[in-house]
Amino acid sequence: MRQLAALATAVAAGTAAADGQQVGQPELERMIRNCLRQRDDETLYEALEQLRFEDERGHALLRQTVEDAADMLLLRRGEREFEINAFLIPLLVRTRGGLQASRVLADGDSFDTLRTSLQQAKLESERARVVLVHHLYHPEEIDAISYSELEAMNRDAFASLTDRKVMSVPAIERSMRGWPEAGFGADDDVLELRFLLGFSLKEVDDPFYKIPTEETAADAYFEQRAERFRNWSTQQSPLMRQCLTGSSEAGSCDLHFLYQDLFHGAKQAGNAEYRMLQMLSELEQGLAASGADASDTRAVLAMGEDAGDAVLMVQLRRDDHVLASATQLIDGDLQEQLFDCAGSLASLGVAEFRLADGFGTDGSVLRERAMPRA
Repeated sequence: MRQLAALATAVAAGTAAADGQQVGQPELERMIRNCLRQRDDETLYEALEQLRFEDERGHALLRQTVEDAADMLLLRRGEREFEINAFLIPLLVRTRGGLQASRVLADGDSFDTLRTSLQQAKLESERARVVLVHHLYHPEEIDAISYSELEAMNRDAFASLTDRKVMSVPAIERSMRGWPEAGFGADDDVLELRFLLGFSLKEVDDPFYKIPTEETAADAYFEQRAERFRNWSTQQSPLMRQCLTGSSEAGSCDLHFLYQDLFHGAKQAGNAEYRMLQMLSELEQGLAASGADASDTRAVLAMGEDAGDAVLMVQLRRDDHVLASATQLIDGDLQEQLFDCAGSLASLGVAEFRLADGFGTDGSVLRERAMPRA
């Protein structure tokens, strides 16, 4: 663990080699791949925990490198080299009474149509082999998948897609732990986050996935893909609502697809969007209780800690009075999360944003100042 943490720190602080990689990056990737193959999650998580407090740059580099290694595998079959990756499509679902696990994805034909639509919409190459796991994952199930478990799931998927004799996928089967008890009432208006999990197998030289090296061309490549995803989500929303609720209640289901991405990127984006919506709901309830309008308040944001986790704390204030407050877990880049939060608060009508060092036990603001623009 100490060697891994020290190497990540050195790589993050080092210089780039002639091939553009940071000096020591290949060795760092080899150490991580060895941990994944040996199912040694403990070393990976302990190294990340150590760097979280000691070296922000080293922590970010190690986390990204570990996530990439778990998300994507390069493997060979004979003379051909393949890449297999795990991807997620997060979706936000609003229903009356909450989703019912017994109904979700019960229509196998509709689910097969959904899977084939990914390639028809050019979200994946026609030459690739793409599968969706016939299970809608709860966020707690996704969070429970460790780095080495995801790597093993990628290996399961690779074997099943390249060897007709493979009949079981134990790592993938273990990942379907089941939804926790929700306890919603039949008339509750419920917003839930769920994930579709899939695997894509492609040859490493498939031109469909080649990202242009020139920056403007690369930006256009990703924008075109984003546009294809938007079109796909619009076209497939009726089918997905049917997959979620059954045809009789599909019309009462409100569905929003987030963007398809590799496992850890989509997991972070889905959780962040859901937490942001929860925070906005808390703030709206506080404003409603106080009888105030968001446009008459200022938002004060500060970092804090809750049970060892970094959190973003938000107060909506008018003069010296706190009208509403909420907290949100910080996962990823703090500055990006700050500006995302400000953008979401602006959608409520808040126009003034301030930063603070924290809040006192009585709710008072510690060293308030103007928030810089994004």
